[in-house]
Amino acid sequence: MSAFSVNILVILALGAIFIASSWYISKKVSTADDYISGNGKLGVAFGTTSLLAFWITGNTIMAAPEAAYGMGVIGAIAYSFLGGVAVVAFSPLGKRIHAIIPNGKTIGDFYKNRFDKKNYYFFLFMVFIYIFGLLMTQGIGGGLLLEQTFHIPYELAVVLTFLIVIIYASMGGFSSVTGIAFFQVMLIFVVVIVVPPIVYFNTGVAPIYEGIQKLAPEKLDLLLPSGILFMFAGAMMGIGEVFMDNTFWQRAYAVRKEKLMSIFSLAGIGWFFVPLATATLAFVAIGTDQAPEQVNQVAPYIAEIYGGEFVSWVFLVGVWSALASTIAAILNSLVSLILNDVYKSINPNADNKKLLKMAKVLTVVIGVLALLISLPKFLTMLQMLIFLGVINAAFVFPIIYGLFWKKLNADVSFWAAILAVIGGYIAYYTIGSLQGVVVSGWISFLVCWIGSLVKPANYDWEKLYRVGAVQEVTRK
Repeated sequence: MSAFSVNILVILALGAIFIASSWYISKKVSTADDYISGNGKLGVAFGTTSLLAFWITGNTIMAAPEAAYGMGVIGAIAYSFLGGVAVVAFSPLGKRIHAIIPNGKTIGDFYKNRFDKKNYYFFLFMVFIYIFGLLMTQGIGGGLLLEQTFHIPYELAVVLTFLIVIIYASMGGFSSVTGIAFFQVMLIFVVVIVVPPIVYFNTGVAPIYEGIQKLAPEKLDLLLPSGILFMFAGAMMGIGEVFMDNTFWQRAYAVRKEKLMSIFSLAGIGWFFVPLATATLAFVAIGTDQAPEQVNQVAPYIAEIYGGEFVSWVFLVGVWSALASTIAAILNSLVSLILNDVYKSINPNADNKKLLKMAKVLTVVIGVLALLISLPKFLTMLQMLIFLGVINAAFVFPIIYGLFWKKLNADVSFWAAILAVIGGYIAYYTIGSLQGVVVSGWISFLVCWIGSLVKPANYDWEKLYRVGAVQEVTRK
């Protein structure tokens, strides 16, 4: 049997395990609510692993080394800072969500009832763009990983990854995604624990450090301007991504209220070390003057050269698990948002059987669409992440102010997001990509703050508190 056939079988075997596990879990899923948010409250272990499985993405393992390769040590630290701080920052946000909208299901419940229709529709439009962009980065990551490390053609790799995820994610929805996440996180951490040490054992730490000093000493500069800019822009980007992503709101509702702060804090701290570990592979590339064909292939490229066949296999299994878990979580998140905030508005009398069927159909349709848009190689994973970061940054302060400050009115929130997106992309294309993220965040902050002081609202929090309860009474 050829090496190509064996590599395909490895992915198919891992996919079969995920699908079989999902089939078993899905037997307990009987309602649309189970499909959207699960049939029980997650404790610390499953809550933390569910967050990690989603948040440790293809970006985490592939784009973190890309950042380190371009910006050196400060790039690696900045990328780790990006996601870890964002998840920890969501802890008080999640606690507030439980307090003021305890019966909600999605971020759409918040936007629809805290603001007005124009805010709600604009947010849905932008969040769909963001989610499809994020899905595309995961598809690209999976394709590049299998192409570079296991020499599976890019297009076949993308199709294979998405088809497996679509099958298992469509079976049990949220319950399947979170149930399999625990196993996937264990595989991901094998990569972090095993791959970098073996690579450095074969190359030596001192030779890599000396090589960097000789070939690219600026990569050791902790005050490298581009790295410092990325650290601050990245934090804004990461916080915006977490705050506006329905996946985190789903998990805020799904975990036990008293465990929420612990779960999100542990997940944020745990996440920090994953990109930091994989980013060190970029230092090997710099110190040995190795240049991959594409910069976002640097991690699997170095793992293959200096780790040998065993490390390549470990890298494949762990990183592909990260990609699969993230794609599955994003699919379920988007389906939940569409089902709860769009389909129910169009067809309010749909019974549970019809809602559950529609949820599964949406998972397949969105998954296939995401597969198709992932086939072209538009941008690198880091470039796409920064491009989407302009959108993320625009919604940070409407969400924060909207949750904590009753003076924020709907018109101010709307114009803050609109102007931030426009101003951010103008800066993105005229000044620089990272500057676009910073400009977007600052515009969002200033318009929300100044606008609410000039034209303050007096929002009644009781409207949010009644959201789920009112809907429940109506259905009865």
